[in-house]
Amino acid sequence: MQKKTILFTIMNLLLFLLPTQVFAHGTDETSNSGLSIWTYGLLGAMIILLVVATLFILSSMKLTKLNVKKKEERILHQKKSKQKNIFKWTTIGAMILSIFFLIMVNTSQDEEITFTHIHGIGYTNDGEEILVPSHDGLRIYKDGHWTKPTDSEEHDFMGFSMYKDGFYSSGHPDPNTNLKNPLGIIKSTDKGKNMEILDLYGEVDFHGMTAGYETKDIYVFNPQENSRMDGPGIYYSTDETKTWTKSTLSGIEGQTSTLAAHPSETGIVAIGTGEGVFLSSDYGDQFEEVLDLGKVSAVTFDFNNRLLVGVQSDEIQLMRIDLNSKETTNLNFPILEGDAISYIQQNPVDNQEIVVATVNKDIYFTHDGGVTWEESVNEGKANSH
Repeated sequence: MQKKTILFTIMNLLLFLLPTQVFAHGTDETSNSGLSIWTYGLLGAMIILLVVATLFILSSMKLTKLNVKKKEERILHQKKSKQKNIFKWTTIGAMILSIFFLIMVNTSQDEEITFTHIHGIGYTNDGEEILVPSHDGLRIYKDGHWTKPTDSEEHDFMGFSMYKDGFYSSGHPDPNTNLKNPLGIIKSTDKGKNMEILDLYGEVDFHGMTAGYETKDIYVFNPQENSRMDGPGIYYSTDETKTWTKSTLSGIEGQTSTLAAHPSETGIVAIGTGEGVFLSSDYGDQFEEVLDLGKVSAVTFDFNNRLLVGVQSDEIQLMRIDLNSKETTNLNFPILEGDAISYIQQNPVDNQEIVVATVNKDIYFTHDGGVTWEESVNEGKANSH
């Protein structure tokens, strides 16, 4: 009973010291390729430590039972003492090695996170995480830290649009995969670990795309004729790409630059142009100008029936427009000269939290509805915390 108790204690101690990330990576058959060399080293060192520590304790217990007054047992005692010393020093070495690999695992997890491009931004439905697609896969923000997932492939997601259960996207596949280029339209419900191909696979890369967060209405800027669309223009689908309809865009002035689908009301879509922001309630057939704002670089709906609009005219502004009262508020956004707002999203759980990305790859947060802001990413480099 004493042996089992000691062994159980050792195993629990070692498992307690082992980082939980190791187990998280190991739960998915396709995720093992994401484990770093330091993680593999840590696993190996911990296994060795467990084995030799067990042998050391067992040899120590056996030595206590030998009677050195008996010649045969005295010789065996000397032999077992040498083995015990070997096990002891091997245990110490394995422990030192485990500590080294543990430090390296933690250090590698805190490595600098960079963004080659920013192709969108969005919250998960619990408001806990933000997903940002870059040229080489996703970046994820949670609990004040940016990370790059090691258990998903590095696709170049374009037209990235979050919805309540995951995201829709277009773009280009990771060069290390056998997927066709371009991706057409795909969706993922597990942060990019797995993808479902929806439509136009190998045909079109949609740089401009939006989806209703709850409605799942999908709108795309189609650049050219393809097997599903008869020419350039804005098309929409209410059934996850099974059917497409072309919007007539009546009432639009200026060249379209950005679009956004209402999160909860089907058929409502906003478009930003070089002349202002325009709103439609019939899937983009008829538009009315909401406000003459000048050049609009970004537009989105929040979850309170308001528009958040990035304006780039005489000065760069972040505007909030209440669609019920038509009241307009200028949020005090600290953008630098020569930059422009590219993406805006509100937290679906906390309506005071807004995240904004810029053309120069800066990312800002506000937790008080736009009164104060903090920079989280500067020119594509995540700030350390």
